[in-house]
Amino acid sequence: MILTYATHKKWVFKDAGIKVIGLQSPIAYRDIVQGFQGKNKLLICSEDDYSPLDVSKTFDFIGDPMLSGDITKKYMPHIVSSYLKNLDEENRNKVIKSFYNLESTLQDSLLLEDLPLAINFDEDLKKLLKFTEIHIDNNMLVNPYGIIEIVLKIYQTCNLKSVPVICNVAHYLEEREWQELASLVTEMNLILVVIEFTTKENLAISKDIPFYYIDKDLIDWY
Repeated sequence: MILTYATHKKWVFKDAGIKVIGLQSPIAYRDIVQGFQGKNKLLICSEDDYSPLDVSKTFDFIGDPMLSGDITKKYMPHIVSSYLKNLDEENRNKVIKSFYNLESTLQDSLLLEDLPLAINFDEDLKKLLKFTEIHIDNNMLVNPYGIIEIVLKIYQTCNLKSVPVICNVAHYLEEREWQELASLVTEMNLILVVIEFTTKENLAISKDIPFYYIDKDLIDWY
């Protein structure tokens, strides 16, 4: 995969792993973030043979893992679909039976009211899971590394094909955690793009992590 920002040198993402885009220019930071968000046309993406790719479909802009709210919510339809696809018949029947028992209990209690109340039961498990407000455990969404790890696990479990893009990871991770994250992304055979507003000297990452840097004068250092 080839990604290009305006007139700058191209970035080639061939292998799985973290790809860090470091920027000291506010202009470049704004342009690239908005490019991944689909708000401008300054990012151009293509296959290795230069067949064009849609940036908005190829990349999944997540943003800051701590400041973007619950970033896992948008993945819930994929999580539910994956869960239902892998749910075996025995457990599916157990779930439906449990909801039938709940329906019966509710219906009996409604008979005690003066109004002619009734409920509709639907065996559509997607609707039932929505009713129960299925979500990622909030206790797992307080640590930046943990949040990123969950997103990666969602990508792996749900077999998502887009490339996740996150920002400001350097605010939260130490060099050891950078290396752990790099190893995890490679083991999962995923690509993770990280955007950092930083100087070249201040970013404490391992030298084996690909680093594409544009300085304050919009000069490429890669």
